[in-house]
Amino acid sequence: MTDASDPAAVPGGVDSTPSNREFMLEATGLSKRYGAVHALADASLSMRPGEVHALLGTNGAGKSTFVKILTGAVTPDHGTVLIDGVAQALGDPRKALAAGIACIYQESNLVPALSVLDNVSLGAQPVKSFGQLDRKTQRAQVSALLEHHRIYLDLDASVQSLPTVQQKQVEIAKALARDARVILMDEPTAWLSQVEVQSLFGSIRELTKNGICVLYISHVLDEVFSIADNLTVIRDGRVVLTSKVSTMTAASLAQAMLGRELLAESATQREVGYLESAPAALECRHLSQPGSFDDINLVVRKGEIVCITGLIGAGRSELLQALFGATPASTGEILVHGKPMRMRRPNDAIIARLGFVPEDRRDDGLMMSHTIRDNLIAAHLGQVSRGGIISRRSARALATRVVSTLGIVPARIDMVVRRLSGGNQQKVLMGRWLAGGTDILLLDEPTVGIDVGAKAEIYHRLRALAEDGAAILVISSDMEEALTLPDRIVVMSLGRIVAEFDKATATQDAVLEAASAGVSGNV
Repeated sequence: MTDASDPAAVPGGVDSTPSNREFMLEATGLSKRYGAVHALADASLSMRPGEVHALLGTNGAGKSTFVKILTGAVTPDHGTVLIDGVAQALGDPRKALAAGIACIYQESNLVPALSVLDNVSLGAQPVKSFGQLDRKTQRAQVSALLEHHRIYLDLDASVQSLPTVQQKQVEIAKALARDARVILMDEPTAWLSQVEVQSLFGSIRELTKNGICVLYISHVLDEVFSIADNLTVIRDGRVVLTSKVSTMTAASLAQAMLGRELLAESATQREVGYLESAPAALECRHLSQPGSFDDINLVVRKGEIVCITGLIGAGRSELLQALFGATPASTGEILVHGKPMRMRRPNDAIIARLGFVPEDRRDDGLMMSHTIRDNLIAAHLGQVSRGGIISRRSARALATRVVSTLGIVPARIDMVVRRLSGGNQQKVLMGRWLAGGTDILLLDEPTVGIDVGAKAEIYHRLRALAEDGAAILVISSDMEEALTLPDRIVVMSLGRIVAEFDKATATQDAVLEAASAGVSGNV
């Protein structure tokens, strides 16, 4: 009979005795070709017991193919995979799982209506004679497993009732119940808050204490620096860099992933005199909203990119929402191309040719279950309708033009937006406004949650729009972005504008000092 008190005797009770071998995972020379396309070419990666290794690359770089080969979902044309020195049969998911390789995907792989207990042991439940489920042993084994790995969950709670971070912990426990020694985590923090991210990191660190190695796939570079020991960068199907995380910077990582500097497209500055003499496209005078912002005076000129930065709670998002009419300001004046406008609702802003890209594109911006075409025409139905009926030909022509202009991939206007990468979803949201000839664009944290390749493309598109005369107002908490992308930086603190810098004179220390002004005295 199984002794549930012995961690090594229960499913997932991994023996923490270090292996005699240097590497737990050795993937060597992995290659996969689809027709003329090399999805992966001679890629190698090694991981020691207890190591967190980050796998980085832009969309289409080959990360997914690499992961699919490790999990047995794809058979490579060439290459080998060793687990603790033992060569593995490739192309068989069951054998990969039996060898100790488990994957936690971005989308949940749990059964929502079942309990934590049943999800963890699903497919590996202990049974009595005649095939009857042994509930007592099942509970003892799972309890011992969670206790051993310091995962604190209510076994009887349904998974669908749990917050996302605890659902990730259930998936970790499920992997451990199958004696996983290598756990692949594919964008595990995509739906998590910062507090939840730190909680997940705590769980990962507990895993590594027991000799389990984690392959961490993410495009969030700050997370890589926080949790990973080593990293590998794949570009165009080839490994271009393997390094200790401690020797890298965000800029050097981005350059490795892109093959060029991330912000090279934005590095050139136009003549300051040109922008100073350009007419004002958007202006607000003494704009106030009690509890959010107070006495805001701001000008964004034609052809200019202005970035508002500051700490959380500074009132930046609320200001953008007021400019777009989503939450109208209580007092003050908004002028568009010199003409006073009353922004009482978003339609007022749309008529004035303003566009707004919110921070949460999934919940507040896009219709995730609708097509690219439907999302692009949503704010401009009048342009593609005749007699109140949408013209399919006009809608197709408009959508096709925007997809081509912004380089949305794949270029299929009938594809559901949910299936696009984060960067392409953001392009669709930007394209919605460009489709109608918007010449003033408001963007709230436009590059959050997208990889560095898509980020570079968005920077390029915003700069091109400005060169064509558009006025662009961006909110960003990314200090590198705030210092490099715009022509001018405005700092907000506690609902007020407290400082303004041009690109040539702004420094990170000066901006952070301004953003923190008065905050400590109000905490």
